Parts: sequence; C-alpha cells; structure tokens
Amino acid sequence: MPSSLKVIFIFLVLASRAWAQAPASIEARLSSSMIVVGEKTLLDVEVRNAQVIDWPDSPNAAPLALGRQGKTHVNRNGRIHEVFQYTVSAFREGVFVIPPFLLKTRQGIVKSKPITLRVFPISDLTTKGISLKPAVVPYLSGIFVEKKSPYLGETQTVEAKLYVPHGLPHLLKLYDGQVIQMKKDGIAAWRFTADQRWTGALDYDGHNFAVYTYTSSINALREGDLTIGPGKAEPVFQMRTPSRGGFGNVTKAIPVEFPGAQLKVRPLPDNAPAGFQGAVGNFNLDVSTTSRDLKLGDTVTVEARVTGSGNIDQFPGPFLVDPEESWKQFEMIAKPFGSERRSSSGTVEFSQVVRPTKNVPALPSYRFVFFDPVLEKYRTLETPAIPLTITGEAVAPEAVNSGLPFLTPSGRALRKFEQRGTVPIWLWQILPAAILTILLLLALRDRLRRVKMTSLPSREFQGELEKLRAHSFDRIGFYREAAKFVTARRGRKGFEEIFEIRDDICFQPDAPLEPIPDAEKNRILTLLKSLSPVLVTGLFFILQFAPVQALDNDPAKAREEVLIEIETNPTPEHFYNLALCEKELGNPRQAALWAHRYAAQGGDATDFLKGLPGIHPVERRGTEWVSILPQSTYRQLCAAGAWALAILLVAFWYRNFRGRRFLILICGVILPLCLLVGAAGWYLYPNEVSFKPRHELSVVIGEEAPLQSQPYEGGKVLRDDVSGSLCKITAERSGWVHLELPGGITGWTKRDLVEAIQDPAHQ
Repeated sequence: MPSSLKVIFIFLVLASRAWAQAPASIEARLSSSMIVVGEKTLLDVEVRNAQVIDWPDSPNAAPLALGRQGKTHVNRNGRIHEVFQYTVSAFREGVFVIPPFLLKTRQGIVKSKPITLRVFPISDLTTKGISLKPAVVPYLSGIFVEKKSPYLGETQTVEAKLYVPHGLPHLLKLYDGQVIQMKKDGIAAWRFTADQRWTGALDYDGHNFAVYTYTSSINALREGDLTIGPGKAEPVFQMRTPSRGGFGNVTKAIPVEFPGAQLKVRPLPDNAPAGFQGAVGNFNLDVSTTSRDLKLGDTVTVEARVTGSGNIDQFPGPFLVDPEESWKQFEMIAKPFGSERRSSSGTVEFSQVVRPTKNVPALPSYRFVFFDPVLEKYRTLETPAIPLTITGEAVAPEAVNSGLPFLTPSGRALRKFEQRGTVPIWLWQILPAAILTILLLLALRDRLRRVKMTSLPSREFQGELEKLRAHSFDRIGFYREAAKFVTARRGRKGFEEIFEIRDDICFQPDAPLEPIPDAEKNRILTLLKSLSPVLVTGLFFILQFAPVQALDNDPAKAREEVLIEIETNPTPEHFYNLALCEKELGNPRQAALWAHRYAAQGGDATDFLKGLPGIHPVERRGTEWVSILPQSTYRQLCAAGAWALAILLVAFWYRNFRGRRFLILICGVILPLCLLVGAAGWYLYPNEVSFKPRHELSVVIGEEAPLQSQPYEGGKVLRDDVSGSLCKITAERSGWVHLELPGGITGWTKRDLVEAIQDPAHQ
C-alpha cells in the first residue's frame, strides 16, 4: 500500500474512533411551545453520536397525543445526525410536560430533557378574511404568552401565531414572514419574525390550516394592566391558484392582523436584599480569571457568565464582595450578544478588571442577587473564592509619586492628522509617478551611469584617472603610471596583474616601445575605477538626545511642567506623561484621553489602558490583524494592481519598447501580489471602533456619563457610566451625541461629556 494511502487510512481509523468515543446525546425540541386545542405541532428528536436502528422509546405523554411523522437528517459541524419527527396535539387546555425520550446506546441509556407545552382554548383565536378573488378565504391569528400575571421585569416568551389555508383551491405557503408591527403598551419586545417552515396544522370549521409561528420575548416596564398587540404584518405567500390547463404559482403580499393579549403585571416584593439590581428569573453564575499569578499592583481580568432564563440582557451583572477593600474595582462590562435575543433563555458574559491593593491569598467571591418568579422569592448566588498567587509588596503613596515612570521626550515630531476623504485624489498620482520614474530610468540608463561617474566625491581621483587615460600612449608608460596609481592608493588584492605586466616589460633592457591596445587599456582603467574613494554622506549620525527632563515628584507639579513644555516643543512622550500624572491624581477619564492621544501618535498604551475604567479597544484576533495598516493602504494596493494590469496589456501590445521585458516582469509580479493582498485586506478589514484610526475617535471624559437609548433627559439608561471609554461619534442632536463603543455597543450621551482624541492645539 502506498504511504499516502496508509496515512489516509490511519486518519480515517482515528477519526472513526474519535466519533465512536464521543458521548451520545438526544435532544427534543418543539417547533411551537404554545398551541390551541386540536392543533398539531412538530416535535423533533435529534440523536447525536449514535447509530440508531429503530425509533427512540416514546414516553407516555398522556393526555397529549404523540404520533410519528417521519425521519430526516441534519448536518451539524460536518456530522450527519438523525432527526425523528413527531406530531403533538392536545384535546384540552392546560400546561403539560412531555417526559424525556430514551435511547439505548453502547455507553448506556441516554435521555432528553422534558419539555413544557402550553395549550390554550381555540376561542383565543380571532377569525379574519383574505380577499382572493373571487372568494374570501378565512385565516386565524392569536398572541400567546407564558404567564398572564408576570412580575415586573420578568422576561417571558411570546408567540404570535398565524393560521392560513392549506388546501385547494387556495394553497398558501409562507415565502417571507416579514416583521409584525406590534403595539406595545409599557412593554419592551424583540422583533416578531417567522421562518418559512410551518410549525403545525389545525383542522377547524371544515378548513385545514397550516400554522406559522412568530417567536419573541417581552418584558414589562411598569406595573398594572398592560397590552401586547394588536399587530399588523404583510407576509409574502406563494399561492397555488387554478389557471387554464391546471394550476399555477403566484407570489403575493397579503396583509394580516393579530389580536392583542392582556397582562396584569405584579410588583416585586418589598423585601429585596442588598445587592439586588433588577435581575428577574432563574440563573446560574460562573466566574473565572485570566491569570492566577500576578504582581501586586498589576491588574487581572475577571470573566463572569450568568446562564439561565429571565431578563438576561437588562441587569448589570454580579459584583465583587470585598468588605476589606483589598481590591481596586473597575466597571463591570457586559459583552455584546452579537445578535437579537428572541428567547428569554441564554447566557450573558461580563468582564471586569480588578487590581489588588494588598497581598491577599485569593480573589473574593462574586455575588449575584435575583428574584425567582417561580419560587416567588429573592435568591442569592455566591461563587467560591479563587486562590491567587500575588508577589511583591505594597508601595507607599509617597514612594509611588517619587518614582513615576515618566518617558523622556524624543525629537520625534507629532503626526499631523488632516481632515480628508476616504480615498484622497492625490494619492492616485503616486503610482503613475512611480511608473514614469521607472520608464525614465530605463530610457536614461546610460546618462545615469555618466552622472554616477561625474558625481564621484574625489575630483583628484577623477583627474588623475583622466590624465592616465590621456598621456599614456605606449604600453610601458601606461603600466608604469598604472602601478604608481595603485600604489598611491594602497591597492593590493585584485591588482596583481598590473604589477606583473609592469615588471615584465618595464625592467627589461632595450624594451621596445609599443602602443597599448584600446581594449586592454579600457579594461585596466575599469579595474582602477574600483579604487574610487567612497563618500558616505550621512555616515556620521549626530545623535541628538533630548536632555532627560527631570519632572517634579508631585504629579500636580509635573503636570504643569509638561503642559508648559508641550506648548513650545510637543512630542508624543508628553501625552504619556500627562496620562501618568492624571492617573496618579485620580482623574482616570482624563488619563484615558491622554493615553489614547499617545496611541494616536504611534505609542503603545495597551498596558496603561488596562488599569483605567471604561470600554477600551478589543484585542486583534484572526483577520482583525489586517487593521495594522490603514484601510486606504489596501485600496491603493488594488489600484496599483489595476495600473499594473493596464501597463501589462500595453507592454504586450507595444513590442518595440526596449524595456518591454523588464516592464512585463515587474508588472507580472505587482499584478497578482497587489490585487491579492489589497482585495483580501479590503474585504477582511474589520468595521469596528477598536480598529479605526485614533484621530477619528473620541473619549468619554465626563464623570458618571450614562449611555442612553434616547437623546433627552430621562431616557432609558443602557449603562450607568461609560466614562473613560473609547468611542466614535456617529450622530449629533441638540447637544447630544450618538456613540459607538468597542464591541458594537451604541447609545446617546451629552456632547460636552465627549472630547476628540485629535487635539486641535497640536495639529
């Protein structure tokens, strides 16, 4: 067997073993968790990592009716899993639990989780009509919620259901569900959208209806009687209508209406424990640290995960229990979800930077307080302490001030950031200018050689060489003068031929005079040119080190000194020193602004920003490394590739051009390289605040600057404080600005709380 086949065979064997060792699992899920009496909904039972010969053991789901529908397969990350499809129906209203499905495998018996199904009376549906000439076709609709009397802040799943005719002569099939425009009285809700797949069927009043489900989640914003709905939508249906000679398919948008649903929202009990911040539901808490070994004074990032069911997108997260104040805590930041959350269940991740102020053996526990609407009481979760190894000793404040790590100002001037378009027009002239330079170099190649000779630094050398060329007519005299020329310039290796010929012809008695051939003369002169003294302009580098600026030990006085110096001789290091002073003076927001200004000038402020509050740039991962270069660079590479293609076509057409081969070679290299790198970088360039040029961004400098969903006083607060955060201003309105922060977080804050990184005073 060839070696390559052996490798493939071994790989397949190992892969099959890994697949066989993967634990088997079974998952059951409903297409709709809320149905009406008589409605059949789909139930999928997916089997993973197990070979199934027959159907899994069906549980006794009485009084629900469970029937087999069929088998299919799905692809999950390259693996094919079997899916067994059932139908579930009920003949009376109520809340029912479908027991787990059992599956016998080689590893033993695995079972799915139980599922809750809510059944409502069919009278909760409203009947409307669709005008499909020449007839009016009925349809049913309704809105169903898990609980009619939820608590304030309790998040629950809601389903808006649409029942459309599923039989001839008007066979309706959903093509695009569109979005329901739902009225919300004191209720926050995600968008109501539906999939093309039908979730069930209903036989009612002599008609067969296909069921489509719009799923979302809602949250009550105030107590009392509230209403969700009514709503309207214009889903697009594919209709099979009779036509001449048979039936035809027609796509049409049909307006439909949904009724409203009433809620009676209960207030939360008054005995809320300390630390309760509005979380309502049932949750689990897990906390970890990015490192367990650190030095005293260094920061460590704490990652917290809250998993469960409830208003997981509305509470601020857990908090550190530190009664002895052994830790400096910065803002707890929630990571963005990345997509809309239409389910009340899921996971929300938080990140917090903390710094030990004392040498302690462990990170204290994190506490999370929430109200459980099922148990109807408050609950507190508390994680165990995380052991840490902290080295170093605490430093007194006066010792810290006496040794602030100020940077020495360099002679590097500040960058000038001018306002310009995305693709400056004059940049296009760089490529034609470069091509023109190449063509001129090719056309004036001989001229450049002569210029090179005449620009030799030693006029004496050139004069003596020309004198040797002009006055040496005979071979004996020429080699005598050439040997003197080499000796005067201490030439040794490589000039042996000149001395040997001189000794042979110049020291013989009565040697005849003979002219020297031009070819031999030119060859020796070319050899002598290698003795030309090299004039190295710029060999002597004058290293002008700026004198070390001895700043005052007092941060306040040092700040004043730097501000005075920056007015006359600004350098990037001044920005860092100002950030250091502001941090020591307890002004972390101003420190963040100066640190970002230092980064905009090419400095590395990553470690400095980790110890400051606010939302800071995220680290580069994967394709985000292309943002090291500006996006305009990749556009110009694409332009260079286009120019190279045009020049290549001209070079193939114009065959009499002397530098044709050279031009074809150069453009043949530039064309694929520039197009590949430019197009890939342009396409992969991240559209995120963290990777935009700093001089286009701003910093939130206001103390206790909230982020709101609306630009006015009293708007809904999304985050209590985003001060010190990097941001981009995307809109302005009446003294308010709309900000985009790293991670995709957006919202409104007051204009005077935000300052641009680009400092007009030093531009």
